[in-house]
Amino acid sequence: MIKKLVFWLGIIVTVVCLYFVLKGIKYDELFHVISHINVWLLCGTIILYIGGYYIRAQRWRQLLKHIKPFTAIELFPYLVMGFMFNNVLPARAGEFIRAYMTGNKKGVSKSSTFATVVIERVFDGLVMIFYFIVGYTAFHFIPKQAEMAPIKAFGMTLGIRDAVLGFAVLGSLVFTGIFIFMFLLLYKREATEKFIHAMMSIFPKNIREKTVGFIDTFINGLGVLGSLKDVAIVFGLSFFAWTVEAFTYWLLGVSMNLQINFLLICLIMSVANFAIMAPSTSGGVGPFEFFGVAIMLLFAYPKEEAAAYVFIVHAMILFPIIILGLIFMFTEGLTFKKILNEKEKEESAK
Repeated sequence: MIKKLVFWLGIIVTVVCLYFVLKGIKYDELFHVISHINVWLLCGTIILYIGGYYIRAQRWRQLLKHIKPFTAIELFPYLVMGFMFNNVLPARAGEFIRAYMTGNKKGVSKSSTFATVVIERVFDGLVMIFYFIVGYTAFHFIPKQAEMAPIKAFGMTLGIRDAVLGFAVLGSLVFTGIFIFMFLLLYKREATEKFIHAMMSIFPKNIREKTVGFIDTFINGLGVLGSLKDVAIVFGLSFFAWTVEAFTYWLLGVSMNLQINFLLICLIMSVANFAIMAPSTSGGVGPFEFFGVAIMLLFAYPKEEAAAYVFIVHAMILFPIIILGLIFMFTEGLTFKKILNEKEKEESAK
């Protein structure tokens, strides 16, 4: 029931967001912008973007070393397949599937592996907070800004700039809260577990027992947070990976002959990635486009240019990883049906 509700909510959010993105757009001008892209530079940008995933594989190796040693090359296919499932399934299901596949194939605890994936997302969020702070300075340093009608919500009147700030602050609070909770699990384990037990007391005994077991193995996956050096390495690799991605956003603008300030790139990347936390269909389609285009409109870009750029950025993020993930699935002897069926069997057997 809940899965169906989330699914249909995601469909509605995606449709509404894309409606506002495409509303009033001149399609001949949109296709004109797209048709003049430098294909060779686009291909180079895509290769660089995929290279950023190898940096993420190095980060994941660092996170998993407290559980079992791996090489980045070993982990790269599973990381890509996990992101591929995120791109084709709703509710970021790829995070769970990546932990499941790695646990099965590499003989490690799925719960502990999932903990490392959660840490990845939290560090990604912290880097996004940094890039949002940098990008927000665009409102001060880029003079060409459009006058936009204010938004009225909850009895308040907000400018678009205020809405962008509020949205990013909300996302920042979510990631910061999760980060603090993980540290409490690791360093104040007894008190945190007591709090969780109190919260779970309203549920049946079997659910409470499963939750306690999951938390125990989940905490094992937080081992990297016990070392300041390891935390610094993980944060450095996270920062490096997102810097490479920001550079690909800039290169894509160059390939489309768009004049895009790097501060604006930081703002688009951070807000659009915060936006995909919202319910939507696969790959964050809808919220990503809505917020990316909205920010470019704030800085007086024609809507056709803004839509073309954001659509192609999102396509660059989604399709190469989907294709590469399918290749890795074939080489690993896996299929969508096999993975999903085995995962459902295991869950029903618990």
